[in-house]
Amino acid sequence: MKTQLLMWVSLTIIAAAAGRAEAALVLDTGTPTTPSTAMPSLLDGTDFVAAEFNLNSASTINSISAYVTGGLLGASGDTFTVALYSGADFGSRFASPVFTAQATYTADGWTSVSGGGLVESAGTYWVALEVGAADSTSGLELPQTASGGGTAPAMAFAYNSGGGYTPVGAAPFGVQLDATAVPLPPSLWLLGGGLVGLVLARKKGSNERGRTSASV
Repeated sequence: MKTQLLMWVSLTIIAAAAGRAEAALVLDTGTPTTPSTAMPSLLDGTDFVAAEFNLNSASTINSISAYVTGGLLGASGDTFTVALYSGADFGSRFASPVFTAQATYTADGWTSVSGGGLVESAGTYWVALEVGAADSTSGLELPQTASGGGTAPAMAFAYNSGGGYTPVGAAPFGVQLDATAVPLPPSLWLLGGGLVGLVLARKKGSNERGRTSASV
């Protein structure tokens, strides 16, 4: 009975783990309340911002969105860069990003970039909004969100005014990252199931030998 129960539990776990992965917001700091009396962050050639989050497993990045407004200097068609950094590399303006894409501001609200490829390792990461040499804007604005807001709040925020990223002067802003966890390959689940079967078979054989010895 115990052997059958163990087999049932093991197969249930394997089946559940091998189920289809679904997309989810692993970072969501919420939508800013506008108009707001809080000073927005500026996004221009010398002012960048970033938000830290955690990935529990290897994941495919589906989209990254930022809540952006034109403010006094921005205009439709302005561009900026969305960059993804690993926690280990983050901290320098010249750190090598895992992924970059150019976003185009068209109207106040959520501005998104699609894709981002596969992030192979679990761990902490940073989404940064920057203005590079290939971008063009006199200055966009990022309205503040509530601290700890959203369905998946940022672990921290950082600000870069030219000397590298620092929490000093950083304010919460609207950012979302949608990702899909990458399930383990089916071959590994089959291997796991085979190992469970092997253990149970050995246990059964041991029990049978014990009963044979007892009857002798």
